[in-house]
Amino acid sequence: MIVLNLLDIIPGKEKDYAKYLRLVQPILDRHRARVLLYGLTRMIYKGETAQEYCGIIEYPSMRNLKQFSHDPDFEAIRPLRDDSTKNYLLTAIQDFPTMDDAAEFLENGSK
Repeated sequence: MIVLNLLDIIPGKEKDYAKYLRLVQPILDRHRARVLLYGLTRMIYKGETAQEYCGIIEYPSMRNLKQFSHDPDFEAIRPLRDDSTKNYLLTAIQDFPTMDDAAEFLENGSK
C-alpha cells in the first residue's frame, strides 16, 4: 500500500511542520511504514496540482495504514501537521505488480 502526500507548508509554520516530521517517524516505524521519497516539487509536467512538497510512504498493508491513522500517538501530533499545512492531498494507492496487471484489471471492467 502506497500513500501519496502532496502539501504546502503555511508560511511561518515551517518549524511546527519540522517538529511533526521528527515526531511522526518513530510512529511510522512502529507500523512498519517506510518513507520511499520525501522532497520538494521542482516541476509540474501536467495537471493543476502545484503543492510544494511530496511524500511517498509505503505501508505493508491497508491494515497497517489504518492502525497508523488511529494510533493515539499519531492523533496527538496530527494537529501539528494539520495546523502547519494547506492544500493537503493524501491518497492511498493499491499498486499493481506490473503494467500488464493494470491493463488486465482495466480490460476486465476494473474488477
